Order: sequence, then structure tokens, then C-alpha cells
Amino acid sequence: MADDPNDRRAELQRRARDLAAMRGAASKPAQAEPEKEAAPPPLAESEAAATAAQVGAEARSSGLLELLVNLFKPKPAAPPKPVAVPVAAEGPAFTILVAALAGDADGQAATQLNQILSARPAFKVKAVPRIYQLDRLDDPAQVAGVSLNTRHAVAEEDADLLVWGDFGKDGYRLRLATASNDDERAASFGATTRIELPAELGEGPSNLLYAACLAAVEVPTEAHRNSIRRLMPAAAAGVESLAAKPPVQMSMGQQRSCQLVFGHIATINAMVVPAEETELWFDKAINAYRQAQRRLARTDPSWEAGLIHKHVGAVLSAKAERSKDPAPLLEEAIKEWRNAVEHLPRALMPQEWASAQVRLGVALYRLDLKTGQTELLRESVQALQATLQVYSRTETPSRWAEVMHNIAQVLEVYGDQLKNTEVLKRSIDACHSVLEIRTRERSPLSWAATQNTLGSALFLLDRHSSGAGHLTEAEQALAAALEVFQAHGAKGPAKVAAKNLGHVRKLAETRKTRQVIEPHWLDDPDSK
Repeated sequence: MADDPNDRRAELQRRARDLAAMRGAASKPAQAEPEKEAAPPPLAESEAAATAAQVGAEARSSGLLELLVNLFKPKPAAPPKPVAVPVAAEGPAFTILVAALAGDADGQAATQLNQILSARPAFKVKAVPRIYQLDRLDDPAQVAGVSLNTRHAVAEEDADLLVWGDFGKDGYRLRLATASNDDERAASFGATTRIELPAELGEGPSNLLYAACLAAVEVPTEAHRNSIRRLMPAAAAGVESLAAKPPVQMSMGQQRSCQLVFGHIATINAMVVPAEETELWFDKAINAYRQAQRRLARTDPSWEAGLIHKHVGAVLSAKAERSKDPAPLLEEAIKEWRNAVEHLPRALMPQEWASAQVRLGVALYRLDLKTGQTELLRESVQALQATLQVYSRTETPSRWAEVMHNIAQVLEVYGDQLKNTEVLKRSIDACHSVLEIRTRERSPLSWAATQNTLGSALFLLDRHSSGAGHLTEAEQALAAALEVFQAHGAKGPAKVAAKNLGHVRKLAETRKTRQVIEPHWLDDPDSK
């Protein structure tokens, strides 16, 4: 039986009204706290006929099936008006770049991010038309290339942060990038931290993204640091309930992401809140990471667990730095770093593996300083030297110099404990190699730190070799380090350098006095 033309016309009119309603809802900003969604008003007869004709043309050109697919393709809902954190817009604004998203053909998803972040007084948002896409974290070449490009984008725009990623049927998968690549600090976001959010960014996900941006931005000036100190506590408190009990509507990956990201947020907050609250927020961070770890499935790659071990180790290390009894915390951190190294494949994730080895080596060194367990230093040197398989003097000179300086510090203490001059000479050689990369002009504070280690190693070599004539060189190195530290207002390092310099001068004075008091013939048996 042939279709009745009137029935077909009515069907097309109905679809036209549905189409207009869907497109109108996507383009209109949502009202704050709507009680219910109002039904779309009926179309006038002439407008309905025109729209029906348009729908009929589309159906004939591309097929009814394609039209229906387009109708029901997931679109980000219009952003609800975020509940603003009651903080005055004081201090400098942070410049946030929002890149175009892979999979976001019409740009609505990126526009929603832009609107949500622009609603925050602390942010000045700028759209970037370029797409940055990362398909696999275990592809070293792709990770390195995308990371480099995102850092360049932030630097070129003189911005503080870049939000980038993709949008799919499940929602957003975002990452945050800054101009630097310090992936060893606690709560480092970078390419490995995914912020997975549903397509409909309600109050909770919007607040999580805001807090994550605050936690990830770099703070180049004291004014920026003050802004973070002022804004971060309220932002962190505002998303704590979301991380504690993610909505069941979220996928398991989104729930895990919320908890992991809150771990980063809580870690940064622990560093800016009053001292009496610091330990509480560090513990909240560790708990959030543990909760994220429990949501890992057996089918997830092992490096996902390795990354979480790495985050927990970083928090424990940061907590140890602020503790009066750091040894137990360092022991816990070392266990986490060892697990991170075990789960992160060097061949597939060389940078993550190497940075975990560095943190393991440093934690072992710090624990030895507290306990005097010499075997820890041997493991520390092994961990640090292993990273030289990834960091090279030619390709990554700054990172190579940093690792070599760490090795020099460990060898200095190791040689002193063993009273082994050969180990101390290795420390001195390492310092000289580092000073070929670090110069006083380019990186004065790093240069001074190496000079301080060099002076200390020379002092110990002289002491353990019965006066081999290294005190003059040691004094010169330490005096130069002290001068730079004082010039740059580095009070802590300056105090250490001054103390070391005092030891050198005291020993030199003692030896001069001994040479005057003791006649030379007492050391010459033939003169008796």
C-alpha cells in the first residue's frame, strides 16, 4: 500500500520540530538551576512547512538513516552556570588556553570548556584552533612529540596552561600542559594524567576541572603564588565530595580519573594551606590515589598501576620533607618508587621509568642521611646511574647534569662513610662534568649547588688522605657558591655553604698551627 501523503507530511513536520528543539537546546545557554525543562513551542504552519521541506531535502541527499544518526549523535549539553567559588577576583589572572578537541567536529565541546573556565574570575581564557591528540601513552615518540608541541604552545602564547585532549561518545578526555616539563614534582599532571569527564559538565565536573587547572598552573611570581594560596583551599574543598563518591552514572574510568585528579589537587592544596592542615591534606591525597588504584581492572595495563605508585611516592616524599620524623615516611616512599619502577616498562615509557628511578635514588640518599645505612647509598647510585640509559649529555643536557649532580652528592657521602678516597674522587669528577653544562651565567643557582658539592667533596678528600693539598680549591668552590646563594637570596643553601666553608677554614687553620708548633725535624728521622 502506498504511503498517504498527508501522513508522510505530518511525520516530516514532527521530525522537523524535534530537530529544531534539539538544535535550539544545544545553542541556548542553560538557566541557572532550572526546575524542569520546558517543552519547545510549536512551529508556525509556514515555518513547519519550510523546515519539513529542508528535512526532506536532507533525507533525499544523504539518506534518512544518516539524518537520524546526526540527530542522536552525542553532543555536550549547554554548560550550566557554574557555582562560583566565593572568592574575590584579586591578584593576577592566569591565562588558560583551550585547544580544539579531537572528535569535536562542530566545536561545541571546546566552546563549553571555554565558557565554563571563562566564568572563573581567576582565569583569562583563549581558544586555540589547533588539535593536539595523543592516542597511546606507551608510544614514546608520540608522547615526546605531543608534549613538546603543547609546551611550545604555552610558551608562544605567554600563557600559564593549555587544556587539550579529545571528545567522544563517553565525554571528555582532557590533559593539561605547562611550559616546563617537571614530571618529578609531586602532583605533576603532564601527558600521563587524564581528566575524564562526562559530556554533560554539571557543577561537580566543572568544579573539578577548575581546581585541576589551579593545581597544574605554574607560579612564576610571588603574586601568582599568593593567588594560588588564596584560591586553592576553597577549590579543593569544593570537589572533595565528588572524589569521595563519584556518581554511578560515570564510567569506571571517569570515576578513577576523578579520584586520581583529586589526589593531585589535594597534594597541591597541602602545600599552600596553613601548616597545621598540611598533613591532613597529604593524607587525603594518598587516600584518593589508593581509591583510584582500587578501580583499576585486571585488563588495564600494568603501567597504570605504576603511575599511581609514582604519585603516592611523590606525596610521601613531600610529606617527609615537612615531618620531624621523616625516616618512616621515606621508607614508605621507597617502597612506592620501587613498585613504580617495576610496573613502568622502560622500553615503552622511558621518561616515566627514568623519573621514577631518579626519585627512588634521591629518597634512598635522604633516608641514609637520617639512618646512616650505607647499603642504601649503593642502591641509590645504581638507581641514578640506570637513568643515564635514558638521559644523555647530548640530547637532554640539563636533565643529565641534574642526575650527575645527584650521583656526585651520593658518592660524596658514600666515600665519607667508607673513608674511601677513590669514591670521593669519583664524586669530584662528576662535579667537574656537571660544571661543563651548568655555568654561572646561564643557571647561577644550579652552578652554585654543584660548587658546594665539589667543595665538600674536596674537603673530605683532603681529610681522608692526610692533607693532600685540596683545601685551597675547596675554599674557592665554597666561597663562590656562598656568594651566588647570597646574591640570589637563597638563605637555606647559603647557610649550608657557609657552614661547609667554616669547616674548610677551620681545618686549614688547624694545619697551619700544627706546622708552626711541630718542628719539621720531628718528621725527619735522619735529622735526629
